[in-house]
Amino acid sequence: MPASSDGRLIFIGDIHGCNVEFAQLLDAVGFIPSQDKLILLGDFISKGPDSIAVLEMAMKNNAACIRGNHENTLLRRYAEKHGQNILDSGDYDPSAGGFVHIMADEKKIIKKATPEQIEYIDSCPLILRIPEQIFGPNCGDVSACHAGLMWNVPTLEDQDPAVLLYIRTLLPPDNSTASPTRDGIFWNEVWNDYQETLPPSQRRTVLYGHDAKTGLVINKYSKGLDSRCYKGDYLTALVAKRDGLGGWANALVSVKCEVHDPKLPGYVDGKF
Repeated sequence: MPASSDGRLIFIGDIHGCNVEFAQLLDAVGFIPSQDKLILLGDFISKGPDSIAVLEMAMKNNAACIRGNHENTLLRRYAEKHGQNILDSGDYDPSAGGFVHIMADEKKIIKKATPEQIEYIDSCPLILRIPEQIFGPNCGDVSACHAGLMWNVPTLEDQDPAVLLYIRTLLPPDNSTASPTRDGIFWNEVWNDYQETLPPSQRRTVLYGHDAKTGLVINKYSKGLDSRCYKGDYLTALVAKRDGLGGWANALVSVKCEVHDPKLPGYVDGKF
């Protein structure tokens, strides 16, 4: 939660190493480190021009973080490199045909990151609970994760780590299993329909990122904030603030991004 009653919760979608846009977004929301609380929704490293700079800014500003698939993969490979025991922490991606391969710039991050930066990444949980109902009592409790939640798993503790890191769609006919591909119905559509069947005291709203192809998707019970910064679209924050009447107000703030994907026209930079 924010450090003061005047402080805000600032949730930011996938940064992917786009350090300049991260700094611009903090300026755009008027971030006040002594009052506000940053929450990064995973995949804040990898792909973009300077993941180390993103880590430095996140740590300097005491940002809370969610573990995304790129952070999880990096930690597994870091553990392998240093001969540590490796738990099955969820970076199995069925759509990739097995355990995902580490990207070239993630290998560079492992070489350049300080032990403190690795510890920071390792501190990121798969799920964060938000202790107040910031979208109102009718929208229930609030959680943040990287990719999404299964509607038919009753407790957060029982959610599959692989689902939390990778889910995008569900398999027909009953939509009770995560799809290994993009085929199927989007999990957030089923999630929102299911929440409407529950009494308000049992509902849950989830903030997430991960699905750049779908982009910014704001529904009543789900807020998808990956707005494709790496590919030259936007970096987006959802800013929640107490309204002075016992509730909360929220707003979206975005900054335009440069194209950091070398496969796209207009690519602007090289790797660090």
